[in-house]
Amino acid sequence: MNNYYIGIMTGTSADALDGCLVSFEKGFEFIESASMQLENSYKKNYEACIKAGYKKTSESKILIELEKTLNKQTIELIKNLIDKSNIDISEINLIAFSGQTVFHTNEKSYQIGDPEVIAKETKINVCSDFRNFDIKNGGIGAPLIPAFHSYLFSEDSKSKIVFNIGGIANGTFLKDGEIVLASDVGPGNCLIDFVMAERFNKPFDDKGEEASIGEINQELLNELRNSCSNMQYPRADDKQSYYELINNSFYEIQPNTVLRTLTEFTSEKIKEFYDFCGKPDEVIIHGGGTKNEYLMGLIKKNISGTMKTTEDKVPSKFVEAAGFAYLAYLNKGEIFFSK
Repeated sequence: MNNYYIGIMTGTSADALDGCLVSFEKGFEFIESASMQLENSYKKNYEACIKAGYKKTSESKILIELEKTLNKQTIELIKNLIDKSNIDISEINLIAFSGQTVFHTNEKSYQIGDPEVIAKETKINVCSDFRNFDIKNGGIGAPLIPAFHSYLFSEDSKSKIVFNIGGIANGTFLKDGEIVLASDVGPGNCLIDFVMAERFNKPFDDKGEEASIGEINQELLNELRNSCSNMQYPRADDKQSYYELINNSFYEIQPNTVLRTLTEFTSEKIKEFYDFCGKPDEVIIHGGGTKNEYLMGLIKKNISGTMKTTEDKVPSKFVEAAGFAYLAYLNKGEIFFSK
């Protein structure tokens, strides 16, 4: 009997592929994991395509090459994951492949990565195109893993928020065993990573150390606040909308001050959702943002409830990959057959 699922995730930060092998047969079981760094050129070219607003692979040779790279490395990661687990492929029900989002609206979503190629090469059926599947069934295509948040963390008579801080931050408000609200809430790492690449020639702010030695620029912070003041919940954010906030201020202000201001802004948007949900008893956080110790400290100061990461149930780095595996388990995507 096919009891196992593989989840593959590359988020809007576009810096790594994360994969895990899990089972839902007797509750959630996290069995094996593997990661693969994506080359800086992949991230750089992907970001260039986002900023250019490409919507079809036919519009850009760069996107075509990015897709080939993503397919190849996904197949390699899957094979590594299976080898590490010592589980026969005949026991794997589905691969959940999220793809790399290029653009997203409430009506249409586009990801690179070819699930048909992956299914053929791995000889395992692939569940993919989750965002358009959700849109076709009345959703807005993001965030997609609140169902997994609920599966793992819902409890009767308790209120919680689960935040995923990736390129974009999203939150799932859980109360009395139900999902009350799920929404993107603001920029997670995307603007911080942008400044690190542009001003420091580094992919991210390690532990938030560069931001920690900067000061808040109140003019820039107010500008960011005003630009996002009309955003409502629930919503699905497009990374491009945050890049449109980038202007000359990002280059004229001392870089550590820009980072400090952006980190403050990110923590504020998370606090806004927390307050909007009535300040739940517990906040659970996963995603790349958990590695930014300075950001985590700001968030901690902004909440009155307890705060923790997902490590007691699933490593923070692999929550989204496991979440997509759960969507495949629920058949919440399109199936691409290996034969």
